[in-house]
Amino acid sequence: MSTRRSAPTSRGSRLASSTIFCALSALLVVHSGFTLQRDDAQQESPQPISVGHRIVVVLLDVNSHQDKILPVEQELAEGVVRKLAQPGNVFSVITFGAQASTLSQAAVPADEAIAAIRNVRVGNPRQDYLSTQLYDALDRAFSQFIEDRGSKSLLVITEGNDYPRGKTFKQTVSRAQQLQVTCNVALVAGHTFYGSKATQRYGFYLRRLAGKTHGRYVEVGKGQKRISRSIERLADGVLGGPRC
Repeated sequence: MSTRRSAPTSRGSRLASSTIFCALSALLVVHSGFTLQRDDAQQESPQPISVGHRIVVVLLDVNSHQDKILPVEQELAEGVVRKLAQPGNVFSVITFGAQASTLSQAAVPADEAIAAIRNVRVGNPRQDYLSTQLYDALDRAFSQFIEDRGSKSLLVITEGNDYPRGKTFKQTVSRAQQLQVTCNVALVAGHTFYGSKATQRYGFYLRRLAGKTHGRYVEVGKGQKRISRSIERLADGVLGGPRC
């Protein structure tokens, strides 16, 4: 009798164990499915990625000698900014001449930079134009490159009076290289840039600055024939600059 009674009990235990095992298996399947769905959701929503942008500072020469040439400078500067008008890119506009440099706009989108360029006027002719004003403006431009990420580029549009004093040029090159700034230069003036025996009288040091920082150097002169080509070259110089 005891043997007959133990049989049902054994079968009941096996049934109960089987039921618990099935329940646990179902829970594992549900948990695994939830984990896979969560992993898939994470893959479909990628983590934010820091996208490098471009910081471009435009330096415009507004000394009184540029009275008739300023429209060419403005067209050139505006054309380059338009070429570089992409989301995330920011621009600063600095003018210099006989007087101290002036920061018109700092780290603004392309449309605001273009508006500032269009509003530029020739400076007061009461003081003589000295190359020291150019190097002071370059120093001010370098102070705009405070971002750790992105590509840093400088566009200098000037008549080319660039003879330095003392160690000024070496210090300028050293700072540009330290900040990883690509310097692009355009000479715009009504006078010739060369003297006798093809000696370069204007823009000699700026040309070296462009070369040492992997930038572009162009001579536009006083007319508009070379503007479109110069815009392409200068924009390529910015786009081809080193990434930080």
